[in-house]
Amino acid sequence: MNARERFTRTLKFEAIDRIPLVEWPIREATMREWIAQGYPAGVTPQEFFSLDTLWLPAPFNIRIMPPFEEKIIEQDDNYKIWVDGLGALRKDFRDDRNPGFVTRSWLRHPVENRDDFLRMKKRYDFSDPLRFPVNFKELSAGFNEALAPVIISIPFLFWTARDWLGFENLCLSFYDDPGLLHEMFGFITDFAIGTLEKAYRHLRIDVIELEEDMAYKGAPMVSPGMFREFMFPHYRRFIDFAKGNGTDIVMVDCDGNPGGLIPLWIEAGADAMSPCEIAAGVDMIRIRKQYPGFGLLGGIDKRELSKDRKSIYREVMSKVPKMIEKGGYIPHVDHAVPFDVPLSNYSYFRKLMAEVASGAMPGPPAEKFASIP
Repeated sequence: MNARERFTRTLKFEAIDRIPLVEWPIREATMREWIAQGYPAGVTPQEFFSLDTLWLPAPFNIRIMPPFEEKIIEQDDNYKIWVDGLGALRKDFRDDRNPGFVTRSWLRHPVENRDDFLRMKKRYDFSDPLRFPVNFKELSAGFNEALAPVIISIPFLFWTARDWLGFENLCLSFYDDPGLLHEMFGFITDFAIGTLEKAYRHLRIDVIELEEDMAYKGAPMVSPGMFREFMFPHYRRFIDFAKGNGTDIVMVDCDGNPGGLIPLWIEAGADAMSPCEIAAGVDMIRIRKQYPGFGLLGGIDKRELSKDRKSIYREVMSKVPKMIEKGGYIPHVDHAVPFDVPLSNYSYFRKLMAEVASGAMPGPPAEKFASIP
């Protein structure tokens, strides 16, 4: 069974030879630390840790185009104020050696009124031929025969509106300007469908990831009632379209604890959620009991990987065998692997996962894996 079959069959609760052995891309800051600890430069994590290919990003552009020109407005020894590619004015640390692991602050967002929204729409034109490479048909033929799943990650409703308005203004708009928000969500959905209509003519897309990140630690950022009123119809319309064109899996990418949004995602047709973030209070065992046919990804507490092997063993063995038995589960670190996770710890974690995937019930680290560096 190849990685493409294994990934989609797992999330469809179908028979598999073993669970996928995958990890999210290792970020630059983490790889820099690992190389200093002996990781061979130039070797991919798939090769070094014997991982399956997670997925292949589809070869077309479904994001803002053209992006805004990035420019620095002012900077000192510690901070810079700059305009990013989404048009937001931000204040960030000048030292960006650890991208993805720092807190950002926004000073202004590109959409402050309806006129700004109308101007922003021009950057989301699905008819723009530059969204697809000139050899897209030929590229698609290769992707259609690939041994790993083909995915397109789409910045969807909450995510995109937050990029435009900012988090606080988006939340206020549910009350202060619901008409504009309805219009935005409809436009975002139309844009995604319009772009994918062209892609589906040539490309088989196995997985669609709806990027949302609409939950805090402990609760969602939007209530289930508001989701049903403002977002549910667009979810249903989009997911029906995607599955009608042969996509097997539609999953929602949502950090934090989405809580009461999960049954609405399921009702709208979503197949899975990723990542199950343990630090936010997500309990995979409980979710599996409540929603036995809903796929789950992630769920390995990244904080435990920075401790010792006994902590890693307890984290894996307390949940992964149970989840594998119930099906529909792809384990990996519940977000990016932090740069404080030693290479030796992560190597132990991967060898432990390989044994679990093989059907073994490995003993604690005092008994096994003693030779791992």
